[in-house]
Amino acid sequence: MRFIRLLCVLWLSACSVQEFDNARPVNAMESARSRVAIAAEYLQKGEQDKALRHLQRALEQNPRSAEAHNIMGVLMEREGDDRSAEEHYRKALDLREDYPQARNNYGVMLFRLQRYDESVKQLGLAAGNLAYDRREAAYENLGKAWLAAGDKVQAQQAFEKAIRLDSRLPVATLELAYMAFERNDPAVANLYFQRHLKAQAGQPASARSLWLGIELARMRSDHDAQAGYEMSLKRLYPDSPEYRSWQNSQAQDR
Repeated sequence: MRFIRLLCVLWLSACSVQEFDNARPVNAMESARSRVAIAAEYLQKGEQDKALRHLQRALEQNPRSAEAHNIMGVLMEREGDDRSAEEHYRKALDLREDYPQARNNYGVMLFRLQRYDESVKQLGLAAGNLAYDRREAAYENLGKAWLAAGDKVQAQQAFEKAIRLDSRLPVATLELAYMAFERNDPAVANLYFQRHLKAQAGQPASARSLWLGIELARMRSDHDAQAGYEMSLKRLYPDSPEYRSWQNSQAQDR
């Protein structure tokens, strides 16, 4: 299940993409900030070469720009250069210790690299920063990291904090539904699962979500809902482990 990656786009005054190599000289720090914002916009559009050019120029103008190092870290990850990405994230945090966006990005990368203890540390610091305006995403990421680290108690606490900040988080609500299901609490599992479906409205259901839907519908003898989830699982994810689990359960029921 994917993680939520939040790109720190520095929306300055009317941050439309603009080139200014031939423009009049400006204050170096202001120019660097503008270039970081432009690079972030190019990165969102998938124009990585243009983003790189602006970031390199920004770092020439202001090597101590934590924002430039953070966005460069995101860019290096996309380029598949994890070593350089980590160097830039760490540099951003050396320059500005209280930088939750860089910690969140770094924590997500550490999770992907299966360095779970380090990931938990970075994501915990990001989520605990009261000035961070996307704490719900950091808590959701933290819950995933705790799960991977094998601590379901900490994971549950992180997911619960995430949905208190934003009840429309599909990952947190689905994981809380699974946790309730695993501890044989179908009422709570159904509650969280319905919240997950509402949060996921308009998006394709995952195989993991459909499998849980099948199990919960079976427990409450809702045959129509169960059939609908089974049909979707078969149609959308015939090669998934969840579909194979469903096939096995069908064979056992015969």
